[in-house]
Amino acid sequence: MPKKKKPARRAAGSRTAPGLSPLRTGGRALGDLQVAYRTFLETEEEEAVLAPGDLEARLMESLGWLLIDSGEEVAQSSATHFSAGELRRLFTELVPAVAEHNGLDPQELVDEVRVAWTTYLMFLGESDAWRGDPEELADCLDVASGGIAGAASDQHSVLDALEAAALAVPREEELRDLQDVPVVAGALRALGALRAGIPVGEEPVVDGPVVEALRAEVGDALDPVALWLDWAAAGVVEVVDGRTHVPGPVDALHELDPRRDVAARALASAITNVLAASTTPAAVVGGLSVVTAAVLDPMTTTQLRSVLESTGDAEHLPAALETVQALVRLGVLSAVEPWTVRPGLAGAVLDVVSVFFAEQDREDPAAAHDAPPVGVPEHA
Repeated sequence: MPKKKKPARRAAGSRTAPGLSPLRTGGRALGDLQVAYRTFLETEEEEAVLAPGDLEARLMESLGWLLIDSGEEVAQSSATHFSAGELRRLFTELVPAVAEHNGLDPQELVDEVRVAWTTYLMFLGESDAWRGDPEELADCLDVASGGIAGAASDQHSVLDALEAAALAVPREEELRDLQDVPVVAGALRALGALRAGIPVGEEPVVDGPVVEALRAEVGDALDPVALWLDWAAAGVVEVVDGRTHVPGPVDALHELDPRRDVAARALASAITNVLAASTTPAAVVGGLSVVTAAVLDPMTTTQLRSVLESTGDAEHLPAALETVQALVRLGVLSAVEPWTVRPGLAGAVLDVVSVFFAEQDREDPAAAHDAPPVGVPEHA
């Protein structure tokens, strides 16, 4: 979670039922769990965006808003089971309405309530107090955190899942799947051409025979200059007597591991280029969400819409779909929904997602606050 503390803010009231106290209603639903949750916050979440007492207050009042809106009778210590749908309604409708009624910043209030619910759901899971199916808890966590970039623990779980998926694919199958992507096949052909020894000319290389040879094989999917610099930095190619040279024995390019490594690097770069060409940050998130889910749990347009709605970016669905279609044209995603990828592409997707998370971690907290999170869908 973000590690910048914020001062506490006066609790907002609910405009939907002025005769009831949201804080008291939520407190009753927490009941005996309140003490254990507060202990969890003080021992496990000391670096959260809000202090433990403020997180506890945010949870109780927002839980009260949800219960008052539903009109259901509130039972003591009953806050142990929720649905992804009702939490989505809380974040997209109820919390913004409360913020508007009280003259508060809607996005800031939504962010704080998301953090409170993420920590509470984590507490329910770790304390075995959750009374629903594990899959329901996972869906609720996805909604509350805003997706897979919502917290460090979520990041690790997604990266671990992608890594497991990549390791489960035999190396021969991985290489076959990678080579079936046109830009990867082109990159491997280009590397074969460089082995023949192409004049490099003056460095740094920005044009000339080398760049043209690379462009002829990879087209617009990869920047030939960037590809050359990447290969040169990694030692994949060298310059010997003014000409390109691929080190190692003549058959090195046909050996499994070196060829697979080059193929995976090329595909990761091509996917990154597609994401970078997206017209909005939400489109980047949408594209990354789809390609990640394609490995782990394929999604549809309806589920992508749900991800964007959960972050307040529903109006960017057309832009996100443009990015998705660009990944389809690249040969990464299937042309039909739910969008899938070949199993052997999981390693390249892992590389892309790892870089995305690393960039998010390096961002200034104030800048990161404006960047939408990546989402993994909760199934409709």
